[in-house]
Amino acid sequence: MTVFCGPGASVSHRFITTARLDWNDQGTPVATAFDDVYFSNDNGLAETRYVFLGNNGLPQRFADHDRELFVVAETGFGTGLNFLATWQAFADYKRQHPQGNTRRLHFISVEKFPLSRDDLQLALRQWPELTILSEHLLAEYPVLVDGCHRLQLAEDVCLDLWLGDVAEVLPQMDAGLAGRVDAWYLDGFAPGKNPEMWTPELFAQLARLARSGATLATFTAAGFVRRGLIEAGFDVKRVKGFGRKREMLAGHRRSDVRAPCPAPWYWRRPGLGEHTLIVGAGVAGAALARSLGRRGQRVTLLEQAGAPAQGASGNRQGAIYPLLNGDHDTLSQFYLPAFLYGRRALERLARRQPFTHDWCGVVQLAHDDKSGNKIDKLMAGAFPFELVQPLSAEEVNNTTGIEANLPGVAYPLGGWVCPYELTAALLADAGEIDCHFNTRVISLARNHEGWQVQTESGQSFSADNVVLANGHALTALAQTEDLALYPVRGQVNHQPSTPALTKLSTVVCYEGYLTPAWQGLHCVGASYDRRDAGLDYRNTDEADNLIKLQTTLPALGELKASPGEGRVGIRAACRDHLPLAGAAPDRPAQLADYADMPRRAGQALPLAADHAGLYVLSGLGSRGMCSAPLLAELLASQILNEPLPLGRELLDALNPNRHWLRKLLKGKPVT
Repeated sequence: MTVFCGPGASVSHRFITTARLDWNDQGTPVATAFDDVYFSNDNGLAETRYVFLGNNGLPQRFADHDRELFVVAETGFGTGLNFLATWQAFADYKRQHPQGNTRRLHFISVEKFPLSRDDLQLALRQWPELTILSEHLLAEYPVLVDGCHRLQLAEDVCLDLWLGDVAEVLPQMDAGLAGRVDAWYLDGFAPGKNPEMWTPELFAQLARLARSGATLATFTAAGFVRRGLIEAGFDVKRVKGFGRKREMLAGHRRSDVRAPCPAPWYWRRPGLGEHTLIVGAGVAGAALARSLGRRGQRVTLLEQAGAPAQGASGNRQGAIYPLLNGDHDTLSQFYLPAFLYGRRALERLARRQPFTHDWCGVVQLAHDDKSGNKIDKLMAGAFPFELVQPLSAEEVNNTTGIEANLPGVAYPLGGWVCPYELTAALLADAGEIDCHFNTRVISLARNHEGWQVQTESGQSFSADNVVLANGHALTALAQTEDLALYPVRGQVNHQPSTPALTKLSTVVCYEGYLTPAWQGLHCVGASYDRRDAGLDYRNTDEADNLIKLQTTLPALGELKASPGEGRVGIRAACRDHLPLAGAAPDRPAQLADYADMPRRAGQALPLAADHAGLYVLSGLGSRGMCSAPLLAELLASQILNEPLPLGRELLDALNPNRHWLRKLLKGKPVT
């Protein structure tokens, strides 16, 4: 189902209404909802360079910036012209100053009514000199659902495109303790055309997110805008406007005292140095090694097995598709951006480091009343047709290539990947990392020099930061023994193909799952045994997997089991089915600091106590192929004190301390 409606119409909170455009006599796009142009009729590119780059001191500021990452943020993405002009200026700077201070550009933009891809392509044709950059943007342009879309457009250029109302989006952005933004482009339609945007609340958010000394520029010279920005914490002055426009505003953030952290119990501590040691070489650890390594960080990787991906990441084929539901609850809200980011990330990776995968689509069957009701609720959520498509029984047969004779839904962007090849590709793409296999960590300790990591063989390693990405095994360490993780045993059959099975062209999910053939074998899975870490191969599980398949798809004919032809893996999971990604919490200290919280409303509370420099990346369950790329990007961004790719509500839902914090916030006892 697809919903079409114009600006101002009622739409589901998770979806976005695209802009409706007219084109004036000069060929400039005009937003019909605001009766205003997206850029100057005279020369929009020159206007952008003058108003936003020039009055923020760009590109000159790149040369003497105080860190290697420069962050620009704007309040209206529009046609992407401001972003593309900034990218062009940054690329020119890098060519002229290969050893300059600024090494990477991070651009954050918010848009309530994004252009469709076709309209965006048409609008950008006006700027031939930006064609190459425009093509990169169009190639990565996301499915238009709300939230943050992190687009890695070049090795040194990242765009966070937040879709939604700026009044709702900016409060969701994490500012750390000292702000994130170095330069603000206060854009958007004119205050007279779009008064809902230009509010004191907006100005306060700009100040909250800005680093001390951050600059700001806007095309308007309206007095209430100038006064509002000054009140929020900016020094602002009127300067000459572009072309025939007499004045505009420019300024910078004063170095005033900041407001306290709004939710100190969910504070995310940045890393302590430039060397990170990762424990675990499954897909989570490999993805993090890549995210850190590609940023130029020193990475050491320890793995207890003799090679990467010997645990839960060692299967032949793993399905990738978003976990969505009609209520679009927290699970759905996380796995939607995780899937979209993950697919883009894997496509980029495959161009550099080949691994076996197939975006063949995934079909979920309504195999009983319960699954049918879930699918009905899912479709009532009216997700974009690009993501989810209802299928009749006949359409299921045509889509999958086999006789399922059941209705269902298709995830056309989904597919399957070889997890162990993906893990190897991630490590190969991480740069020069220091890998140690057959190395089992038995203890951690922190001293004045950083973290000391002791291994079973007697080796000792040191690092500024340590990330535990070793599944449920992290609960064997003293600092993380209290985390709410448990093992889940999963066994997969490797089923030889048959004439009927060979016709399968998509992944099929039911009470289990079935993959298309690869090298003459299909994966049929998987058992799901909570709190069972046994690695023994069980013929009973193999038979159960086969029975579920044949009961659901009898038209496949009799399939013979192949005793022992399969694989066992142990996943790590949490009871709320969300991963853990963040600093390792100091549970005793937090229980003491946040005791009796409801009665302390309004009191200043300390930042969440943690084991400084120790982080957790675990609990990915059976969806690690889908979630690992975004989780790795999140944790790398946190460690390096960069903008985070998720909103605060989702960040809180992933915080490793969430299970007891939820009780403390309600005044309930924690056992």
